[in-house]
Amino acid sequence: MTSWSIQPSGVVAVLTDVNTYATALGEALNGLSPALEGAVVATQSGAISEAIQSYFTLEEGPRIQGMNTRIGAAASGVVTATEAYVAGDLEMAANAQSASVAAVYPPHLPPGVR
Repeated sequence: MTSWSIQPSGVVAVLTDVNTYATALGEALNGLSPALEGAVVATQSGAISEAIQSYFTLEEGPRIQGMNTRIGAAASGVVTATEAYVAGDLEMAANAQSASVAAVYPPHLPPGVR
């Protein structure tokens, strides 16, 4: 690959899609809590109830939180990288423009001389 290009509008579109799916995932996981509570009550067994609660507290809870953290960190990283890319593009354009002006009007010539 000899070159690459980032289209900020494309990044926004991807992040919008990611947000849609992340929101749907969050809603699905939030819906899990009432179902879990219902299952715990329905077992009518203290041992099973404790095992289910322990599993979700110690195993699944941290995994779910980890997913949430990674999704947020990835989106934030994409935004930061895109902002840096755009800033670099603007800086390169400004440098190219300055170099073009300097080539046409060299700074070492006396005023009024071309």
